[in-house]
Amino acid sequence: MAEMTDPVEQAGVWVEIPQGYAALPLTGIAETVEAVGKLVTELGPPNIREAGDTVLSSLQVFLETLAERRAVYCGVGRHRSALNDQLITSSLVVTLLEFPEENNPRLVLKDLLEAKAGAGEAGQTDLVDLPNGPALFFERVTLMPAPAIPGQHVLAEGVESPVWQLEAFVPSPQGDKLATIEVSTPFAEHGPQYRAMLVAMASGVVFEEPVDSDPLAALLG
Repeated sequence: MAEMTDPVEQAGVWVEIPQGYAALPLTGIAETVEAVGKLVTELGPPNIREAGDTVLSSLQVFLETLAERRAVYCGVGRHRSALNDQLITSSLVVTLLEFPEENNPRLVLKDLLEAKAGAGEAGQTDLVDLPNGPALFFERVTLMPAPAIPGQHVLAEGVESPVWQLEAFVPSPQGDKLATIEVSTPFAEHGPQYRAMLVAMASGVVFEEPVDSDPLAALLG
């Protein structure tokens, strides 16, 4: 089997990642998680060691699932809220789908919107024209199971917490690719503050390598 190149170099989409996000691995996941686990075991305080196996195991499954779904970037961010200066966390995921045939970009988004409606997904939908073409934004607050972490406060089984999510779908001019940018935060009341960030990211998506691009700044080229 041929050795895989870095997915950053073969993704075929370029988008600028905002400051405050730390990238998580989408290749060599098991090896990275194992190395982190050893560090936690050797250096972590007792409460961190107790929760380490559970957290890292869940993280590995999460990252492997993203890789299977064509994710080309996954990051975790920490930012200060504009509402009360509270430190809030979020996840940022960029995926890329490629289609065998070219299509009208607006029809790509139309099919996507119909698929979401058919799946019963409810949320605020906005179809807008950005400088780089049409894009679809889908915003919602959804309930997700609250994680039970050893050593932490024990939650009742089945407890769910609200998570704010915003997705941006940007098709290529030829309609043969679709970039999806998703930001999620468990600090649901602070979620709307990420709107401007995601619009700016979506507006900067391109599917051909920019002239004189910096391979470190153009994260997904």
